[in-house]
Amino acid sequence: MLLVALLTAGCGTARHGGAEDPSLRITADPPPAPSTWPPYPDYAAVGSCWTRPFGTGSPLQAAPSVPVAQHASHTVPTEIVRRLLARFGDRRFVRSIELGPPPRLTLEHLRGYFAGARPPKNALWAYLGAPAHPSAAEEMVAQWEEDLAVGALRDDFCAAGGAPLVGWTVGRGGRGVSDRGQALDQRFPNPTPAAFRKRLQLVGRRYGFTVAALRLLRPRQLAPLVVVHTDRSRKAFVHDVPAIVNLLDPRSTTGRKTAVTFEGLFFEAKDAHGPFVRVDDVYRGETEGGEWSWSPCVYPYAHSEPTAFNPKC
Repeated sequence: MLLVALLTAGCGTARHGGAEDPSLRITADPPPAPSTWPPYPDYAAVGSCWTRPFGTGSPLQAAPSVPVAQHASHTVPTEIVRRLLARFGDRRFVRSIELGPPPRLTLEHLRGYFAGARPPKNALWAYLGAPAHPSAAEEMVAQWEEDLAVGALRDDFCAAGGAPLVGWTVGRGGRGVSDRGQALDQRFPNPTPAAFRKRLQLVGRRYGFTVAALRLLRPRQLAPLVVVHTDRSRKAFVHDVPAIVNLLDPRSTTGRKTAVTFEGLFFEAKDAHGPFVRVDDVYRGETEGGEWSWSPCVYPYAHSEPTAFNPKC
């Protein structure tokens, strides 16, 4: 087990309250390096794991994948959905999931939706019931939770050994499809909930925040939703967000692959005037990430519009 100070490379130069306090060193437990992972299993012949043949090369992974068990459970599809909703841990934004065949439009445009391949006859499509118009404050976390649910549901269908989940619709909006560029059945090296809570407290002491709310969602494994409160300068705190996230979700990199600890993480910071920064990541299924800041000039990560080109900055 490696002890790494919070001022190590990759953690920025965060320093709260003067000189570094040796008591606030945090145990770093990086996940297994991608170079140690077993080869990605061949899911192409597994009917319950059907994906459209899209792209080339290996799927984008953030954790090792394992082959589907030879004797899958063949769980009834509605039971797969019931179990996901029961364990998920937050029904504000994923209120229901209904199943049906792929929409006719997708089958009439196979090239556009399924890269020219026809899904199996027993293929299923998921319809997620979500708020039609979440508030601006809820929109980002709603999207994050919907992405988590979709990735988990697709893996649950793959592991069950029955009909495959080949696509989904969220609310009245966008459609998504399962393609080969999205890794299946990844196993993330989650710490225990108690270990994560302890780490969160230590990181809070080091970076000057207290935990305002914590939800440990369970799409398949753990996905922490963390809201913290700080009295620090907003700009200084946002600068430290990448270091904070790297400590909450330890990672290791080999070549172009980066392994992470959780299948998803949502982090929000607020002060006496309200929320001022949010970041999120999803790594199961389609990899997604986002960030929001109260200021167009202050972001934790490189932004699509560099502040140098923003006349307000």
